Amino acid sequence: MSEVREREGVAGSETWYRSLLTNISDSISLTDAHGRLLYTTGAATRMLGYPEKFWTGLTPIELVHPDDQAAAVASWQQSLEQPGTEISGEVRMRAANGSWQDIAVTGRNLLNDPAVGGIVVATRNITALRRAERLASSQAMILERIARGAPITEVAAACVDLLQGNGVTGQSSIYLVEGDRLELRAGDAPPALREWVGAPGHSANRSLCARAIADAALVVADDLRSADLAPGLRAIADAAGIRSAWSQPILSMSGNRPIGSLSTLHNEVHTPTEHERRVADVTCNLMAIALERADAEGRLAHQALHDALTGLPNRTLLLDRMDHALARRERTGAQFALLFCDIDRFKVINDSLGHSVGDQLLVAFAERFRSIVAPGDTVARFGGDEFVVLIEDVTTLEQPTQVAEELAGALERPFLLPAGREVYLTVSTGLALATDQLRGDDWLRDADAAMYRAKETGRNRLARFDNEMRNAALVRLQIENDLRRAVDRSELVVHYQPVVDLRSGRISGAEALVRWRHPERGLLSPHEFIAVAEDIGTIGDLGRHVLEVSVADIAEVRHLLAPNFQLGVNVSARQLSTGGLDRIVKSVLTQHQWPGESLLLEITESALLQGLDGPVDEMRKLHELGVALAIDDFGTGYSSLARLGHLPVDQVKIDRSFVSAIDRPEDRLARIVDAVIAIAGALDHLTTAEGVETQAQLDYLRRMRCDYGQGYLFARPMPIDQFAEVLETDPRW
Repeated sequence: MSEVREREGVAGSETWYRSLLTNISDSISLTDAHGRLLYTTGAATRMLGYPEKFWTGLTPIELVHPDDQAAAVASWQQSLEQPGTEISGEVRMRAANGSWQDIAVTGRNLLNDPAVGGIVVATRNITALRRAERLASSQAMILERIARGAPITEVAAACVDLLQGNGVTGQSSIYLVEGDRLELRAGDAPPALREWVGAPGHSANRSLCARAIADAALVVADDLRSADLAPGLRAIADAAGIRSAWSQPILSMSGNRPIGSLSTLHNEVHTPTEHERRVADVTCNLMAIALERADAEGRLAHQALHDALTGLPNRTLLLDRMDHALARRERTGAQFALLFCDIDRFKVINDSLGHSVGDQLLVAFAERFRSIVAPGDTVARFGGDEFVVLIEDVTTLEQPTQVAEELAGALERPFLLPAGREVYLTVSTGLALATDQLRGDDWLRDADAAMYRAKETGRNRLARFDNEMRNAALVRLQIENDLRRAVDRSELVVHYQPVVDLRSGRISGAEALVRWRHPERGLLSPHEFIAVAEDIGTIGDLGRHVLEVSVADIAEVRHLLAPNFQLGVNVSARQLSTGGLDRIVKSVLTQHQWPGESLLLEITESALLQGLDGPVDEMRKLHELGVALAIDDFGTGYSSLARLGHLPVDQVKIDRSFVSAIDRPEDRLARIVDAVIAIAGALDHLTTAEGVETQAQLDYLRRMRCDYGQGYLFARPMPIDQFAEVLETDPRW
């Protein structure tokens, strides 16, 4: 009786283990020393899609991919030579449907174990995992191509390779929407089919690609013999032996707008598998990303080379075309001309009608110019109210003059504003022929000089560039050369203009103003050379020289200074943008034992318009030294007063153009003085009025509670010895 129970228990446990092994995803097999199957749970689970009888007496290595068989045999031999050792590997095995499946194999030789008597092999189908990994790797490689800006054709070809390398059968190709056509960009298709699909119009019923684009959805024709096709398309498919096809739309990343189609053809009846559809989805998304990036790059390139307001070529594109014109002139002798046009008194329009109206006028102005100039010529907006026309293939000297007259004639008709107001515009134009200029910049400088001559002689006229203007340009060049050596020759001197505390009427500071004692031209004021120093890059050395000299000078007369005296020194945009100014200032302060709070660095508003991050970061470093900061010429740089709240400044200097308007009650500019003082006060900033020249201005500024003032009413800039004499008298205003 007990023996019966024992047999039943054994039988029950075998059933339990068999049930357990046949209900897990892995397959457990037992083979003899020759690799023939003795038992496998895969028979019951239809492993690889084969029926149970298929596995009887099978040697599984027969199913291994030819490229993997050598490695499989080596692993098998290793298992035979190392009983009890676990051997692992991966192979591809052929499934019942003919596909190759990725299989992970682990085996252990237990031939010497009497309880087993065979080699135990555990297998797991990892096809889905490996497919996902291969797809992710292929996707990453294409994304890298897209990121480095590879051409669309290269990306499209890589996408076709991705399809073929990730289990998508058939013949794949990619079409992109180009106007009213579908253009093959990658892959291959029978020439007749390519011509048919790419015909203008691509109506929805013409092809599967057109239908997928029209429906913005996958279209599958698994058997073209029963599909509803246009007669011409059916004839092409029959001739090419195409039995099935499917098409997936490529949709834009923004807006899901159809921008192309992925087409796959088969020479036998075929329905795309779930995996093939997934790979196709990835491919279409990659193409959408690439096209979106290319479109964005195209827009950015256009924006970089065109004026945002008028759509005309900007300075960068203009100079490029001018350089090409000069190179062509050098090669072929072709003649070119340049017209530099500046709208007369446009600032008055902006001030009286507002900038939005001014912008409307600039757009309308640009359209008129564009309608006059020949298609092969260039109309560019150089900046602000300046426009340049590049005339190519000039055949007579009268031709550019005639173009200039036509442009001026187009402005004789008034511009009609939305409110019904009419505005007339005129231009001052400079004409320069391409002669011996080496660069577009030189040529542009000639035309610009001629334009300024037209302005000087009455506006609304044309002036030709001549030798006299070139001589003026040569004088400028000489100034550039002399300025490079001015610091070393000790030709730069510093004068000081008193700054008066408007509450006490006493001198509370001074602004250091550089002068150039030119050996031939005498004492030059800053406006005659500072801009040149900015252009040629010597402003940094010049600025450092002024800082060192002025701190040294004022430190020598510190016994004459009032408490809280501040020395003001101007800082240029280049000094801020190049960095390291804080180290220079710290060195100068330390050398002369001058306290940081007694130094006021004056930064022009225009310097801050070149971008907030760099200048503001440099300003914060200066603030950390205890140095006070002021915005100089505030109100002239077109920045908002609200920006004051975000800048690390202590003081605002009101430009002299606004202060002078105080004497003209009807001038609206005087109101800006009130606004700046009020807003600066709200932000706890001090205010200094520049260019105070009359008692009326001083009285007004005091009533408005402006903190400081400077100007000819108090004193002109003077050398340090004269300034010391003034300090000794302790004047009051």
